[in-house]
Parts: sequence; C-alpha cells; structure tokens
Amino acid sequence: MTRLLTIVLMAILATACGYRTVIGGHVAAILEMTTAAHEAATKAANAATVAEVKQQADVVYTYVWGISSGLVRHSGAASMHGWKTRWQSTFTDFDPAFAARYGNAPPQITDPEDLGIVGRGRYIRRALTAEPDNPNEDLLPKQSVERLVSSLNNVIGWTRMDNGVTKAELQPRVDLTYQWDAPKAFWQSSADTGWLFEVQAQALNILKSNYHGDLETARQHARDLVALVEKCREGIDANHDGTISAVMMEGGLNAVMLAAQEAGLL
Repeated sequence: MTRLLTIVLMAILATACGYRTVIGGHVAAILEMTTAAHEAATKAANAATVAEVKQQADVVYTYVWGISSGLVRHSGAASMHGWKTRWQSTFTDFDPAFAARYGNAPPQITDPEDLGIVGRGRYIRRALTAEPDNPNEDLLPKQSVERLVSSLNNVIGWTRMDNGVTKAELQPRVDLTYQWDAPKAFWQSSADTGWLFEVQAQALNILKSNYHGDLETARQHARDLVALVEKCREGIDANHDGTISAVMMEGGLNAVMLAAQEAGLL
C-alpha cells in the first residue's frame, strides 16, 4: 500500500510540474513579447524616417496578433483572419449543421506557440479556468490564479468564446455578458475589451496613415503607442488609492507576473 501511495503521489507531482511548466512557459512568453513590443514602439518613436516608424509599428502589431499586418509593403486591410484561425476553435464544438454551412476544415493554428500575445493569453486563461472536473484545477493556489486571470483579462479583454443557440442550432459566440454585474466604470473603461487592442489599433493607425513626410507627427503617434504598451505592462490605478491591484480594471502584465510567481508558475 505504501509503495502504491508513493507511485500515486509521484504521478500527481509529475502532472502538477508538467502543468505548471506549460502554463508558466506561455506566461513567460507573453512577458517577453510585450517587452519586445515596447522596444519596437520605442524605436518607432525615435525613428529617422516615416518608413521606419511604420516598420516598427508592424513589429508591434505582429507581437500582439502573431502575424504581420501586411501593410508595410501593401496598402489595404490588415491580415486579421477569422475566429476559426486565431481563436483555435474547431467545428466539433458546435452543431453539425453549423459546420455544414460554414465548412469543416480544421483550424489553421493548433499550437499556442504560433500565436501572439492575444492568442497565448487566451490559451493561458482557458487552461486556468477549465471545467470543474479538470484534474489540474487544484494544482495551483486559487487566489493567485484569480489575480492572474483578472489582470490578464484587463490586457486581452474579458470577452470569451462561448456558444449560443439560434433556431435550435448551437453556434459560437463572443461572450461578455457573463460580466453583467460588473460596475458601471468597467463598461466605461477599455479594460472590458482589453488594453492590448488599443495597442493593435494604434499600430494600425500608424500603418494606414499617409504622413506625407511629416516625421514628427508619425513619431508622436509612436510615442502614444509606447504609452499604450506601457499601460498593458503596468496597469492602471483605477480607484486612485495609490496602488495597482491585481483586480478588474487595474492589474496589467506586471501583476500577471507577480501572481504567476506566487502560483509557482515562474
């Protein structure tokens, strides 16, 4: 019995270590990518030409979304791609009727390591807020996980992929209504949809703007881009109490890092 118990405990420990390593690796990756995005935005703010400003803005976009905008060499729409590509969704989650109408090809991206900050962040959140019967659920301290997820949500957005029923057909939905009891200030902030998308939008603004050689305006837009990346890293003192807590509307990626360290992920 003692030997069997030892084997079981070792198996549980191995599972816990493996789980922590995987999640911790993705947390470390988004922290590194954010640092790289900040460096690119800073280069754009100090660039010698408008073309260089745009090149570095595209680097920022790539770190956020995991793929270049395609706007450095060509004008037009950015390469956003649909939910099936970047959300790592499969039609097996929904009704066969939905799959029949929209196609049943597998998602183009199945490895989180091929995603940018947004995609990896969503992967981390999904792993840490899995179903109640997930055997890994109790392997991490819950309070640290709550702080990590809340801060991460401020950065990548509180929206999540869920499902809804239309004409008796189960379909994918982007869901934010599960936060219906959030304070009014939340809905008036940009934390609901995620600060990181302000970064993405500003990068696109720079890429799509015709500056007509006005380098100073381009640099100013890049300085604004730097500030948006810094907000994602540092968070906001939303209640003006002198501290940035790992809660809704406040915590950023620095808070994510601290919570991950508390949870033994880093």
